[in-house]
Amino acid sequence: MDDHKGSYKEVILLAYPAVLNMLSWTAMWTADTIFVGRVGTAEQGAVGFAGTVAWTALCVVNGTLSAVQIFVAQHCGAGHKGRCGEILWQGIYLGVLASVPIAFLAFYSEPLIKALRVSPELIAFSADYLRIRLLGAVFVFIFRGMELFLQGTGDTRTPLKVTVFANAVNVLLDYLLIFGKFGFPEMGVRGAALATVMATAIQSGTYFYLVLRRRVYFPRRIAPLAPGRFFRLIRVGGPVGLQYLLDMGTWTIFTTVVARLGEIPAAAHQIAVAVLHVSFMPGYGIAIATTTLVGQYLGAGDKRAAVRSAYTSLKIAVFFMGTMGVFFYLFRSQLIRIFNPDPEVVAVGSTLLIFAAVFQVFDGTAMVSSGALRGSGDTRWPMLVSIGIAWFVFVPLVYLMAVRLPWGVTGGWLGASVYIVALGGVLFGGLRKRKWMERSLVSPETEVPEIGPVVPGPDAMAPAPPVGAQAKAE
Repeated sequence: MDDHKGSYKEVILLAYPAVLNMLSWTAMWTADTIFVGRVGTAEQGAVGFAGTVAWTALCVVNGTLSAVQIFVAQHCGAGHKGRCGEILWQGIYLGVLASVPIAFLAFYSEPLIKALRVSPELIAFSADYLRIRLLGAVFVFIFRGMELFLQGTGDTRTPLKVTVFANAVNVLLDYLLIFGKFGFPEMGVRGAALATVMATAIQSGTYFYLVLRRRVYFPRRIAPLAPGRFFRLIRVGGPVGLQYLLDMGTWTIFTTVVARLGEIPAAAHQIAVAVLHVSFMPGYGIAIATTTLVGQYLGAGDKRAAVRSAYTSLKIAVFFMGTMGVFFYLFRSQLIRIFNPDPEVVAVGSTLLIFAAVFQVFDGTAMVSSGALRGSGDTRWPMLVSIGIAWFVFVPLVYLMAVRLPWGVTGGWLGASVYIVALGGVLFGGLRKRKWMERSLVSPETEVPEIGPVVPGPDAMAPAPPVGAQAKAE
């Protein structure tokens, strides 16, 4: 096997734009949290809670769309470029159709928030934020599908550039709409939500302009809805979507429990989650690169390179997130104080970051192991593991430690730590079995040549098969 395949250099070159992309999203999340924290503690807690509820409503479709990356990566590895654009269009159709019921749900935001029985001071702010975010769901689905398409081809740099641009727009709009600067209305929490939706709409339009120009993937600029491909996309991505929903369902239960404890625990929880994104999102970026590399190498029939890519990515993630855990522990009070100077919030939030520091390595292990398994097309087993541990370990522990015992938000985070440690261990065990190496979503219609190095960028593809074989494949 060529030494560059699955090497640290190859993984890092593909992963670092995805990591920076995720850090850029973290910067947007952080800016929102800091801006709203200057408005009030209740508003800050409400945005954190409503944001969690909004993501729960969107995560089924976002998770299902991950099949776009999986299919595109394997077809790229097999040299079937012309099929990748058709896969993307099926993802876009899925996102547009799914946004209709979610937009309808937006008109019931206040009853939904009340049904979750959060603290009274959070209800109005949470409902306003949730309503606006859900109405903009279609833009989230469109940009997400296109981002996953590019990542599947091995291009992680374009999503980085687009995300940085969109987040800069979001920060500017946050400043203008939350505080009412330069003649804009002072909208507070509603301004934060509207800024995010507007920035996401601009992001979607930018992706349309950039992606559809790549004619090698789009023999037809617009591909029709193809029921066979559409439902196969759902079959492969559906388990991921269900996993996201039920995982986020448990986190929503956790956040709801915290929101009932009052504005101080709610704000401290929101800030700790925002800080946690500094490590979680880059870890997820490494997992994205893992899915792409494993998918492309398995599509090309190079199992050894796929395995090496998975384990190299895992080592990088463990080192990075372990380092971040030490950082969280050493500077926990200073990090919380950046978001909210209230001494009570700082005291509670600092304690929560100790738990975050402890489970960092296990979180990274879980993400990369799951990313490798998904790259092979194995989405069902990670789903079953995640759902089982979330609902039979996480939820009972949160109820016991945060509700039945007088440990409050600290007890809830202790339960979350146990959950993440268990999840990382079980998923890593599944990775070590290596049965995923035998999987492939690409039909062996052609004899595919040995894949070359996966090079980040718009042209990151395996060498094309011979002309005759390519004609037969397409």
